[in-house]
Amino acid sequence: MISREPLEPWLYDIEPAPPPRRRVSRRSRLPLGVVAALLAGWGAFHLLARIPYFRVDRVEISGTSYLTRDDVRELAGIDAATMVWTRLSALAEPIEAHPLVVSATVERELPRTLVVSIDEARPIGLVASPLVVPVDRRGSELPVDPTSPVLDLPVLSVVTPRAAASWGLRLLAQDMGHMADVVPEVFAVVSEARLDDREVTLLLGDSGLRVRYLPPVSEARLRQAMIAIDDAAERLRQGEPREIDLRFEDQVVVRTAAAVERGGR
Repeated sequence: MISREPLEPWLYDIEPAPPPRRRVSRRSRLPLGVVAALLAGWGAFHLLARIPYFRVDRVEISGTSYLTRDDVRELAGIDAATMVWTRLSALAEPIEAHPLVVSATVERELPRTLVVSIDEARPIGLVASPLVVPVDRRGSELPVDPTSPVLDLPVLSVVTPRAAASWGLRLLAQDMGHMADVVPEVFAVVSEARLDDREVTLLLGDSGLRVRYLPPVSEARLRQAMIAIDDAAERLRQGEPREIDLRFEDQVVVRTAAAVERGGR
């Protein structure tokens, strides 16, 4: 006789069926109240953007030495019809596209003011190509009048064909930019900087003193050169120093006019 007793539960190696999945409508992910509030806010924004009360009547500009207020307003496209709700990036991007501008930010101050902050590229030297033009620390030409009395800058020159490639001027300009940052008192008296295949020669003022080094030069080495100049002027009897040589590691070589004439190295 066949038993009809039910099998023990452990004999059923079957997982229980998962509960039926509920279908969720994409339209129900945001409550209707939230959607209504967003639409109302969007509409309110566009309404505010058209109210004449929020038309820009004041533009505050900082950080400029060469660009004028009219230049900045024209670059940003700010005119009598500009609203304070205008997208800020749309105002800043055309300013940043100018070769004299490193970066620009625009902020709004309600109800009718825009605040523009600009970081201008700094002229670091003058280059004859063949006309004399200012360049920044990347060696890029800047649209600045080189006859401006503000531009008391060293003349940069690359004197050998090998160094005359694009990297030569860029290397020299970067070195001058670094010098202006860390040892401004040295940069202030450099009248000319020349780069050949391997070294840089600086001419300081009208004194005839020159400094030679292998780029890039560190702040510490430049300060050692200044100390050597002061010290040599007090101790040397053969005359004032005419050359400071920083090309040798851990040494600062001071040469007088007589030694320079003999071609001392």
